[in-house]
Amino acid sequence: METSRTTSKEMELWNLFRNGDKTAYAYFIHTYSNSLFNYGYRIYTDHDFVKDCVQEVFIELWNRRNSINGTNSIKWYLFKSVRLRIFREAPKWNKNLPLEEDYQFAVEFNIEHQLIVDLETQELSSRIKSVLNRLPGRQREIMYLRFYENLNFDEISTIMQISKQSVHNLLQKAYHNFRKDWSYLLAIYFLPIQQ
Repeated sequence: METSRTTSKEMELWNLFRNGDKTAYAYFIHTYSNSLFNYGYRIYTDHDFVKDCVQEVFIELWNRRNSINGTNSIKWYLFKSVRLRIFREAPKWNKNLPLEEDYQFAVEFNIEHQLIVDLETQELSSRIKSVLNRLPGRQREIMYLRFYENLNFDEISTIMQISKQSVHNLLQKAYHNFRKDWSYLLAIYFLPIQQ
């Protein structure tokens, strides 16, 4: 599986940005703004609030550019920054709706492009999506970061501020919850492929 490790081109741009290059800075805003917003909106579903958080992360990034260290994964660094800002600012934004540890991570797992071939697989796809979307928020967030954003366990651990073992445990629970109801359906679906 592909990881989010930074390419040598991005590392060069990161170093240019840290030295005050506005073009390199604009590259990171252009490249990551949408995915940061999409991730943040899954944690806290207030469009304006999340947009402000992403903008503030980039403003702070520019203001602190001289003191920012190098990183192996710019994507990881930015996701972590947005998540931290959302959890820090959400209680101030809406005092009636504090962000708790058992937050709902709003993600619609869309797997049709992989499974829908005919009506039979449409039904299977619908059932699988239903199971995935019923997972607890933290399990959905880990599945999203792992399989949609291709982040590794260390990066997820740092973003979510939990141990690597907790990432592993939550991912295993998500797999278990999924397999508990649907392993026989997947076995039936994939059997013809293995013949």
